[in-house]
Amino acid sequence: MSESSEEKTKRKYLTVLRGYQWSYQHSVFYDDPEQSHALLEHMVRFKQALRRHCPDQPFLVRIQTLKKGSAPHQAYLTIFTTKRVEDLREMANKVFPTIMNVMGKRLSAEKHDQIARAIEKQKPHDLSKLFDKAGINRWSVLNKDKLHSIEGEEFS
Repeated sequence: MSESSEEKTKRKYLTVLRGYQWSYQHSVFYDDPEQSHALLEHMVRFKQALRRHCPDQPFLVRIQTLKKGSAPHQAYLTIFTTKRVEDLREMANKVFPTIMNVMGKRLSAEKHDQIARAIEKQKPHDLSKLFDKAGINRWSVLNKDKLHSIEGEEFS
């Protein structure tokens, strides 16, 4: 039986998440959830700025969604990297045309495994609920040449 596009995306993402060293997690989200429908457009400049701001650091960037109670569905970015980006909030607020919130935390091995298992088990978020578009690339790697494999292999 052939692999679905959804399964292939999940498998490739998990290969990068599990196969490389990630010790820090940042989340970048809109202060006003109603504005998150513009994330696909706005994140292009943000990822370019992030790549330039931290040229010696790899990033695994993923679009996710959040639905809390009666609040509107919201898209946000989860970013895994090798160390804390000190002024990420300031950079996000310069690049995005609206107020952004940024959270960051050190990523323990247990939390890393928990995130990977959740992604493996769960159905991917339906991004079409927020974006009027099909075939959205839900993740990307920035500064691929800076990745450090857990097993000593290089990213290709």
